[in-house]
Amino acid sequence: MIQLILVLLGAFVVFILSTLTGGGASLLLMPLVAVVVGVKAVAPVMAISIGMSSTSKVFFFWRFIDWKLFVWLFPSTIVGSIIGARMFAALSSDFLQILIGLLLLSTIFQWNKKETKTGFKVKAWHFAPMGLVVSFLSGLIGGVGPLMNSAYLNYGISKESLLGTRSANAIILHITKIISYAYYGYVTGEVLKFGILIGISSMIAVYFGKLILAKISELFFRKIVVASMVASGVLMLWKNKDYIEEMIAAI
Repeated sequence: MIQLILVLLGAFVVFILSTLTGGGASLLLMPLVAVVVGVKAVAPVMAISIGMSSTSKVFFFWRFIDWKLFVWLFPSTIVGSIIGARMFAALSSDFLQILIGLLLLSTIFQWNKKETKTGFKVKAWHFAPMGLVVSFLSGLIGGVGPLMNSAYLNYGISKESLLGTRSANAIILHITKIISYAYYGYVTGEVLKFGILIGISSMIAVYFGKLILAKISELFFRKIVVASMVASGVLMLWKNKDYIEEMIAAI
């Protein structure tokens, strides 16, 4: 019971931060959830809880959603998440997590201090192939953090639009993952219980995160998004430090 309370409190704090940084809750919360439900149940639990938090974000930021981007993301998100969930039990995800961690960490080199955007110019249709890859990785390892946020920022949308559009797509992503995990037998009664409890905590946290978000500027939001991506990359690499040490030793 004490562990569950700590996880729910941790989820509340993490999802407030997630609202302010455009995502990444899964990476911060995974270690806590693993303690309570075990490593193998983390991915389906997170799919349920993040799906619920994304629903609340869509409710709060509905009028800011960029439906053009959503249309480009919709089909690739479904296809990618189904394939990723199908391979969830078959592949070791350690190496993929390291690659994603390095990619997130590289965001710091993409940031141009004189601009409010990062990297090359992203167009709407670019989100289709990016969405396919990111949703596949999310289905495979449970979560990839704010991996696409750099693209959203580059596209030029506002902080509210980023959160609304990203969350609308996340609902599709996580519903598809939940159905896929259930089909392959990973959604048990315990997974549903913990997923829903963490989800409720996350929905309350989103409300408070929205109040804070309204008080910060677009530029500051972009800066904390990039900072969160770098922090997520560091965290993902740290989680896999034993695997990295094994790789280095084998060279």
